Amino acid sequence: MALADTSHRVFQRGTWPGSVSLRRGWARAEARPWNDGFSDAHLRLVRGGTAFLADCAGRLIDLGAPSILSTPLAVSARRPWELAGFKPDIDLALMRLSLDDDVPAPNHLVQRNADIDLDVLLSIDAAAFESFWRFDRNALEESTRATGKSDVFVIGDGTDAAAGYAIVGYGHAISYLQRVAVHPDWQGHGMGRSLVRAAARGARRAGSKALLLNTQTENRAAIALYQSEGYVLLPESLAVLRAS
Repeated sequence: MALADTSHRVFQRGTWPGSVSLRRGWARAEARPWNDGFSDAHLRLVRGGTAFLADCAGRLIDLGAPSILSTPLAVSARRPWELAGFKPDIDLALMRLSLDDDVPAPNHLVQRNADIDLDVLLSIDAAAFESFWRFDRNALEESTRATGKSDVFVIGDGTDAAAGYAIVGYGHAISYLQRVAVHPDWQGHGMGRSLVRAAARGARRAGSKALLLNTQTENRAAIALYQSEGYVLLPESLAVLRAS
């Protein structure tokens, strides 16, 4: 597909409202709809500065996105976005688990890289999360590609489906717990805890020294679960920024 020039001097590959790549010289960003229920754009900056961010936001607004949402950003990473017109919109708690010590075994049978249809995982996600936070197929696939290597952990429901799943992305010293979801029909049985443990054991086995995750600051139940498994809240939170 040819690159198309835009009124904001940003070259676009792909067709909105699908995933698009935005480029200008050395600068590059990726964008997609937030999910299949919200047409706000999710913008991920690969490289570039304030002017490029502002032009990407303008281009996405021209394409019909009601607003533009950033990836979760630490305070130290927000300045270029804020100078481009973005403002903090959603606060996220950042948590860290040290992997120096052994991780307890899960209390359920957890399969790693189970051969399961993505639609099954998406159905769990749709039931477990409110609409804004649900993964669609693009977001789910993106979470498995966020790092060079990742694993999907699944707890079966006794049929060909699943009761819950987790995604962990492996780095060198640090890995990332990208997602934990348990279908409401199976909540209250400790499956979330088993998935959290399986993810931590996978990260430790991969050689990581710590596992990071973020969650909504108001999700007290999730924060309490993670704390009971040894995660600590870091002093610096994250935020999703928005421009419209």
